[in-house]
Amino acid sequence: LVVGAAWLAGMTKNGTEMKTARAHDPLLRKDAPEPAGKTDGEPKAWSLATWIGMLKDAYGSKILLTIVLVSHLCVRFIPVSTSIGYYLRDFGGVKAPEVQAYKAVARTPYAMSPLFGFISDALHFRGYHKAPYIAVSSLFAIGAYAVVGFTPVGVLSLPMVLVGFVTMNMQMEYCGLLVRAKYAEKLKTVPEYSTDLITFVQGGGTIATLLSQVMAAFIIQNYGTRYVFAFCVIPAILPLYPVAVNLLQEEPIPNPPCCGIAKKTLKHGSRYFYLCIFMGFLALCLMILGMFPNSLLRCILGLIASASLAVGFILLTPRMIAKVAIFFLSVCICSLSNSGAEYYFYTDTPEQYPEGPHFSAWFYLTARSFVRSSCLFIGMWAFNKYLRNCKYKLAYLIGIGSTMSVRFARLLIFSRWNIRLGLPDDIFCLVLDALGAMFGELIMLPNQILMSHLCPKGLESTMFACMAGAFTMGGQVGTFLGAYLLKRLGVEPQGGLAESRQFDNLWIAEVISAVACIPPLLMMLAILPDKTPSERIILEDDETQNAGDEDDDDGNVLDVLGSDGELGDVNNKHGSDGGNAAGNRNDDGLRKRA
Repeated sequence: LVVGAAWLAGMTKNGTEMKTARAHDPLLRKDAPEPAGKTDGEPKAWSLATWIGMLKDAYGSKILLTIVLVSHLCVRFIPVSTSIGYYLRDFGGVKAPEVQAYKAVARTPYAMSPLFGFISDALHFRGYHKAPYIAVSSLFAIGAYAVVGFTPVGVLSLPMVLVGFVTMNMQMEYCGLLVRAKYAEKLKTVPEYSTDLITFVQGGGTIATLLSQVMAAFIIQNYGTRYVFAFCVIPAILPLYPVAVNLLQEEPIPNPPCCGIAKKTLKHGSRYFYLCIFMGFLALCLMILGMFPNSLLRCILGLIASASLAVGFILLTPRMIAKVAIFFLSVCICSLSNSGAEYYFYTDTPEQYPEGPHFSAWFYLTARSFVRSSCLFIGMWAFNKYLRNCKYKLAYLIGIGSTMSVRFARLLIFSRWNIRLGLPDDIFCLVLDALGAMFGELIMLPNQILMSHLCPKGLESTMFACMAGAFTMGGQVGTFLGAYLLKRLGVEPQGGLAESRQFDNLWIAEVISAVACIPPLLMMLAILPDKTPSERIILEDDETQNAGDEDDDDGNVLDVLGSDGELGDVNNKHGSDGGNAAGNRNDDGLRKRA
């Protein structure tokens, strides 16, 4: 509702059109607006309506509406991941390790996203590369939500339920991936407002997530988990509207067959296809490794898989993309997770951990999630206010350094020194959650902007999926390393009686996790580009690909040149004499200009 109201306010805003400030760069749109808050060199009061109106003028209302309907009200609003555990609990007879394994199976579409991205870029239906995949995945997901939601628990077999969960996640991954690829195309046309567009995406998604948590908790408590999936039929329908009216603004191929392969994409993106296949294989291997009881084996094989992925990026992608992907991978690997021990530390009862915080389930899940989600907006505001014109290296230095300081502050609560200092557990925990969410957003926003700038033309879906795959794999390996660290330190609570000794070394694990953030900071200095989020990043392959486009059989470049009056006359003048040296030189010059 908040996102919708803001959208309507932006569509009905008063005032004149903002003037352009990009005359120095002829490659950018000349009708794009000035930055928010400035008109004719004088400061202007900021408002939500003016800000959204600025985005509408820069990128168009259709892409913004697509983001609201697909990314916000469907992908971020549907609480599949938080409802699977409750559904399996209602199903009965499913043990905790099996629940963990089934959740991993349900998330298989996220592991396969690189392959999905390349397929959508390479294979078209009726000349469209994105709309058919959104429509088909949405139709299958609507059926899955209806079957799981309206069928009493226990009637469907467990394999059928898992197929339904996989189908639901298939829609969320496909729709989210393709919309991210679409706004990446738009973002590169007007890079000055990249931080504003990503803030719009992240901010609306945060609001949708908050609403979904409230909705899911209310339905589960009053009606049952399966009715959450029944309700999700409504938001699952929303992506069909952008497809029906072409809000994605896809330009179909002239006279297309029923289905076909984009030869240009295969020609310039064959390396990415091999990378997608390789990443899909590694993701499946890591999913299987997650079920192994040997934590050391998981760590070793996980690190080998990460190193293999890094080599794959180096061999198969341009140098800058490989550097950034390796940086993302290292950041996630070094973010060692202690979440398993933290859950018991915070929620153990007085009989289990007399010295513990003893948080209730409501406080641990609802209150902390609400605070974290709310403080994301502060992080977005801080980035747009103070860091939008800073270089990537400085932005990451501030974000990662601040996050590391929060992890050191958590030592107080894990060592119980906060009680000696008179700091209540609940307030201190909420303060740390708020700071962690705010500083984490200072890392997430430049991540999204950098990924958008690095997408090769025509391969936006593929590159977004590959970068997301690097994040996912790095996070899995970081979880394996954190679990092994807890085991070595003897931090293995399981909710039993009198397990206070299990938390004696938890603060040591937190110290090691905080120090582990230092290697990515050192890598950042040599890896990240020396640019700001508003500047374009030119890949080494761009010139090669443009040169190859001139020789394509479809002759699109020459047709475009011929449509210009002056250039068309030059072509006609020299085209009649194939042996004329001046004509040949002129053709070469035209190709260079193209």
